[in-house]
Amino acid sequence: MHDDQLTRLLRQIDEPADPDSAFADRLFNDLSKQVGRRRGSGTMLMLVAAVMLVALLAVGAAVGSGLIKVPWFTVEVSPAPSGVAIASESATPSATASASTTPTPSVAPSTAPSAPPPPTSSSAVFDLLPVQQPAGFESKIACSGSIGTSDSVALVRMHGADGDVLRDYADPASPRTVCTFGIFQNVRVTGLIDARHVLLEDPGSGTYTFAVVDLPEVRYHWFQLPRGLPTLIAVGPDLDRVLWMDSGSSTDKVHVTTQAGDVVIAALPNLHEGLCGGPEDSSSLGEYTHSGADLFVLDQYPNLNSLLVAAGQTPVLSVLPPPGGWSSGAGPATALWSPISETLYYRQGSDVWTWSPGSNPKRFLAGVHWLHPSITPDGAHLAYSVAHPDGSHDVYLVDLAHGGSPQLIGKARNNPVFLNSTQLWYTTEVAPGCTGPGPRPLVYSLVDGSESPSVIDGVGDVWPATH
Repeated sequence: MHDDQLTRLLRQIDEPADPDSAFADRLFNDLSKQVGRRRGSGTMLMLVAAVMLVALLAVGAAVGSGLIKVPWFTVEVSPAPSGVAIASESATPSATASASTTPTPSVAPSTAPSAPPPPTSSSAVFDLLPVQQPAGFESKIACSGSIGTSDSVALVRMHGADGDVLRDYADPASPRTVCTFGIFQNVRVTGLIDARHVLLEDPGSGTYTFAVVDLPEVRYHWFQLPRGLPTLIAVGPDLDRVLWMDSGSSTDKVHVTTQAGDVVIAALPNLHEGLCGGPEDSSSLGEYTHSGADLFVLDQYPNLNSLLVAAGQTPVLSVLPPPGGWSSGAGPATALWSPISETLYYRQGSDVWTWSPGSNPKRFLAGVHWLHPSITPDGAHLAYSVAHPDGSHDVYLVDLAHGGSPQLIGKARNNPVFLNSTQLWYTTEVAPGCTGPGPRPLVYSLVDGSESPSVIDGVGDVWPATH
């Protein structure tokens, strides 16, 4: 190898992706001087050193980014939240995880080099766990107009209406009602999978029957969970997997069902004593990321709240209760994914934490006991409410793209949900015992900070925004 080739190899060390550029610069200069002074066997020695260095730095960068997982790299936490191990029938999970970083008063901006492509609705056909349509079922869904694969949509209750409607916010200034949902006899609409698929449940039959419905075509794909005490958590965004939970005497077994069969990925401790905390402390039982690569399950019960994160069918993070259970309010709660990355936000105790693959959980907001968090479809803004001792709430906004401290945008406001990347829906609050008008729905504009009356009385679900 010629000296100029060796020099080009050495210059690989100076690429921006290096985990320690200062170290690479120093070593590059030292080795370059040696190359200039030596020939023959000396050049070969420098070549070996350069190759080893490039390999070492490349592995370090890959491990740090989560691209390479080495067997001795585990997630350590402080304080350790659990002495209870996850029981897995497929793979050994990572160490029980909480966090140990120093809190910061403001949010760091996103460092993504470019905006990721927007989430898109699946074109697949759901065909797992098929079952016949319930006897006597009558469709109550009517759709008109098209729905873009990446359109922001919201499943809402309009003022004065009996059933839900699906609103399309492709043009936030002129939202369209593209589907209406009448009152079913037994079936209820439980949420959105994406802009073109809605999930229905038949709770009255006791047969654990559900349906994925294609929109706007209104095609039903009925399925049924296995007998026992199953709870549906989520359908994967590619319509190729079902995440559900089977409750036993002292554990909740988390299942992932695909065409290849059913796999129990974890067993979470549960004494089945009812939901922990009030309605505001509860949140989604679990969700997939929009990419489908990761999932979380938040099992919510008194003193035994458990948070599980899995990549595919492999547990990678667990926040489990200690042997005696969590002290009041100390367990994990109110979790949600970023719409644009594999980043999880969740509350534990009085702080908000974040986690992403290949890293430890990090404290995101110190001293924030958030409720009703929601993130815009573009991942640029996060909103949440906080409660005061008198029962009132305020709404805060965080600029995730540019960083900075949370900003108070609504006093005596609650239940924030992003309808799209520029409009935040929430409600006003009235003082306890007030006999005047009740809460009023409003839409806050991220463009100019204004509030406007809303024709929406309640928001059931949104996509690709998360909440």
